[in-house]
Amino acid sequence: MNRLNRREFLSVLGGGTAAAMAIPAFAFASTSTADKVVTDITSLYVKGLVMVDLGNSDLIRLGFPKAPGHKATLSVVPQSGAKQVLNFKGRGFLEAKAIALADTKILVPELIRMKEFYGNDVTSRVDECPTVISIPRNAIRSVTAAELTRARYTFVRTDNGEEVNTFRPRQLADALKIELSSAGTLKLDGGKVTIPLASARELRVEYTPDRVSSTDTFADHFQHYFPYIERPAALDFDVVPRKVGAKSSPTPHAGHRFMMLDDTTLCSPVAVP
Repeated sequence: MNRLNRREFLSVLGGGTAAAMAIPAFAFASTSTADKVVTDITSLYVKGLVMVDLGNSDLIRLGFPKAPGHKATLSVVPQSGAKQVLNFKGRGFLEAKAIALADTKILVPELIRMKEFYGNDVTSRVDECPTVISIPRNAIRSVTAAELTRARYTFVRTDNGEEVNTFRPRQLADALKIELSSAGTLKLDGGKVTIPLASARELRVEYTPDRVSSTDTFADHFQHYFPYIERPAALDFDVVPRKVGAKSSPTPHAGHRFMMLDDTTLCSPVAVP
C-alpha cells in the first residue's frame, strides 16, 4: 500500500490550505462478522459543475470543465482518524476489482441528460476537460442521486426564450452517490497521489465556486458545459435552467463553498449523452 508523502500531497494542493498534513497510509478495516464492518464498498459523492460521461461501455468519466472561480476538492473520510481534504487537477483514474458487468446501465432519473435537449446524436468531449477522473464500469455497484434540488426545474432556450419541451421538469440531482469496489485504489495527478479505497469510509468530490456574484448563478454556470459536447447542427442552441413557476432565480446574498445557498442552486451535475 502506498503512502501519500508530503511532496506528492503538496504537488496537488495547489496553494490551498484545506489540510496541514499529508494523508496517512490507511489500514484496511477488518471484515470479520464480529466487527460488523462492510469494506467491499466505498461511496464516492460527487457535487458541483461535473460532467458524467456515459458514452463509453467500459468506463465512465467525471469531467470538470474549465470554469473561472471553481476549485476541485477531494475529501477523504478514513475508517479511523480525521478527514483530509486536498485540491486536485489533471488526470485521475480508479484501479479496482470488478464487482459488476462492464455494460451495466446507469439510470439516475433526476440527473440532467444532455440528450434531453439535443437528442441521441449529442456526443461527449469530456476528455477535453482540464480535469478528468476515469472509473471502470465494472467497479461500480450503483449510481444514485444523493441530494435533490429543493425546487423543480425546467430549461429554456437562450435564443428564443422558449421552454424545452423534450425535458421533463423535475427536482434535479444536486449530488451523486457512486458505490465503488473497495478493492482498488484511486490515483490522482497522473498516478502520483494514491488513495486505497478500503481505507476510507467515503470520498467526497466537489467542484464549486469560491464565491457567488451572479444574480442567477445556476444559469450562468451551466454555460460552462457546452464547450464539451457536440450537438447536431440543427440543434446548435444553448439552454439555461429555470425554476418551475418562476421567471427568474432569486439573487444570492453571499458567497458559499457548497452547492446550496438558502434555496438557490449553484451548480448541478449533467450526463452525456
